[in-house]
Amino acid sequence: MDKAKKLAEQAQQMLDEAQGSFNQSASTEQEPQPGSVRYDEHGRPIPQAAPPAEEKPAAPGEAPAEEKPAAPGEAPPAPGPDVNQTPDPFKPLR
Repeated sequence: MDKAKKLAEQAQQMLDEAQGSFNQSASTEQEPQPGSVRYDEHGRPIPQAAPPAEEKPAAPGEAPAEEKPAAPGEAPPAPGPDVNQTPDPFKPLR
């Protein structure tokens, strides 16, 4: 019986060592491969934030190309219909 107990302890010790070395090699942070998807702690994919190649960033103190300020005396463009507005439930559909 003592011999079987010693063998079982040795086997458990070998398993613990193998598991520890596996966990150490798996826990090392590796660089993600190009095209791979990274996930957050909830399993949701993390979007890749890469700036467009053709667009260059605006210099400090300079407005971005799309957002040009209105000239003095010129009214800003009128906002269109708000597509995110909650519809009136009693208004008939068109």
